[in-house]
Amino acid sequence: MIRQLISVSTLAFLMLACTGGQEQTDGNSAEAQLTSDKASPEEEEWTMLFDGSSTDHWIELGTDKFPENGWVIEGGALVLNEGGNIITKEQYADFDLRFEFNLTRGANSGIKYYVAELVNGQSGDTVMNGPEYQLIDDVDNPDIQEREDETVTTAALYLMYSPQNKQLKPAGTWNTGRIISKDGKVEHWLNDSMVLSYERGSDDYLDRRSKTKFQPYTDYGLVNEGHIMLTDHHDKVYFRNIKIRRF
Repeated sequence: MIRQLISVSTLAFLMLACTGGQEQTDGNSAEAQLTSDKASPEEEEWTMLFDGSSTDHWIELGTDKFPENGWVIEGGALVLNEGGNIITKEQYADFDLRFEFNLTRGANSGIKYYVAELVNGQSGDTVMNGPEYQLIDDVDNPDIQEREDETVTTAALYLMYSPQNKQLKPAGTWNTGRIISKDGKVEHWLNDSMVLSYERGSDDYLDRRSKTKFQPYTDYGLVNEGHIMLTDHHDKVYFRNIKIRRF
């Protein structure tokens, strides 16, 4: 009997060694944050918004087609060179958006989400806008050099939340970005690290918004779903491997 127990124990040990033991969850991993719940097969289906060759998922803002000039594909990258803002054809509610970006020296751009038609409560004017994951050369952009406010730096929620403990690679190199929105909570990631999070519609969010130029737009960042937008600030910027999945 003792010999049999030892044999079974040895077999269990060998099986554990082969599988690497129980998987440990890294507290800084994406799976440890909003994506911690086991995803269904449908949630694991990614849509390539840009796969290196097709722009079928995008249209120029205010039109029903992709711009003829200013956005080009070079070496598998979608390159912005004064081509106007582009938005996704589809709208998204809860989502996980991943992308890579490469800024030329001094460049300024951004990725907006929950982009929808918003009404200015003071003037009555309407705009297409939404919260922005800021993309900018933190070192050499002339506008940013004059400000101490971190809410205008890369990976910030523009004008509202500053990124923390970020590791941004310099202009001319590729960085990875990620935006996760689930059940009202939003996270910004940069190079595999979460750098900020906030709750849409929370008192803190509304207070911060009230101190910005977005204050007259009561639905700014609060719509149920919206488009993804790549913004044009008249600088050359490269994007690649843009993909999204719905929750």
